[in-house]
Amino acid sequence: MYLINLHAKPKKESEYFDKVAGAFVSIYIDYADAEGAIQLAKFYTEEEGWNVINVDEEFFEIENEKELDEEHQEFYKESKEYGYTIIFNSYESDEEE
Repeated sequence: MYLINLHAKPKKESEYFDKVAGAFVSIYIDYADAEGAIQLAKFYTEEEGWNVINVDEEFFEIENEKELDEEHQEFYKESKEYGYTIIFNSYESDEEE
């Protein structure tokens, strides 16, 4: 399991286009290797209607859910069940970047 963090902006066709300037995105991905997880993180983010601006160079490999705070364990469990979980932390103005 990997936790990939990236920065994204909504695409014009996204429901968020006129509502937010962008988002910091955290994606838990249940995948065998890091490079594949990063590519999937980009793909899933774009499928949700966001353009990926950049991907944090640092990512986290998670061996089991007990490594995580209790509030993040639910994301881990969901990723195990569905393959991934996306958390969008949006902001309203470019000044917050």
